[in-house]
Amino acid sequence: MTAPDATGPAATSDGVTAPFLRRPAVASSVVALIAGGAAAALVADGTLQREILRVAVVGVLAFGIGTRLVRRDGTALRALGALVALGGGLVVLAALGRAATQPPQVTQRLELLPGIAGLWTLSAALAPVRFRWSRALIDVGTGFVFLGVLVTGVTQGADAIALLLAALATILARDAAENAVSVGGQIGVQRGASTARSELVHAGAAASVGVGAIAVVLGVARLGVEGLPFGALVALVAGGVILVFGSDR
Repeated sequence: MTAPDATGPAATSDGVTAPFLRRPAVASSVVALIAGGAAAALVADGTLQREILRVAVVGVLAFGIGTRLVRRDGTALRALGALVALGGGLVVLAALGRAATQPPQVTQRLELLPGIAGLWTLSAALAPVRFRWSRALIDVGTGFVFLGVLVTGVTQGADAIALLLAALATILARDAAENAVSVGGQIGVQRGASTARSELVHAGAAASVGVGAIAVVLGVARLGVEGLPFGALVALVAGGVILVFGSDR
C-alpha cells in the first residue's frame, strides 16, 4: 500500500525503484525539538515547573517517535507506533493538566502551558501527522513556545539573559523545523539520501547569527544608555522573531 505522503517512484542508489516519501528530515527535526525544549526550559524557573516540563518532554518525544513508526511499512511497527504515540499523547495531556492546576501562582501556569502545547504541536508537525500540515503546525507550535517566553518577560519570571536565550532558541526551533520540511519535501526519505551534515551546518550557521545578535544586544545594554531600558532591548529580539515568522518561505 502506498503511504499517504508518497508522491511517485524514485530510484535508489542500488537501482531499486521506491516511492518518493515526503517526511521532515530527521536531523533538523531533532534540532528543532531540542531548541524548542530549551526555550521552554529557560523560562521555567520553578522546581515544579521544571518537573512538569520534563514529563511533558518525555511524552512529546514518545508521541513523535510513535507517529513516525505508524508511517513505516509493516503491521507490527505500525501497531507499536500507535501504542507509543497514544501513550506519549496521554503523558502530554497529563502534563498539561498538572501545568494548569499545580503551580501555586497563576503566572507560573501561564508561563508553562504555552511551552508544553507548543512542543507537542511541533512534534506533530515533524512526525508528521500530515506532511501538508507541517508548515502550519510549525507556525502554531513555535508561536506557542514564544508566547510562553513573552508571558515570562511580562511577569518577570526569568532574568533578561534567559529571556534572550529563550527567544533565540525559539527562532532556531522554527528555522530548523522549516529546514526539515524543505529538505524532506525535496529529497524525501529514500535510502542513500543522507542530508544530516548539511542540516547540522545550516543549524550551526543560524545559531551563530543568533548568538551574534544577542552579543550586540548585551553590548548595547552594558553601555547604560539613558532612556533605553533592557526591556526595550528584549523587545528588539521579539521583533526579530516576528519578522522571521512573517517572512516569505
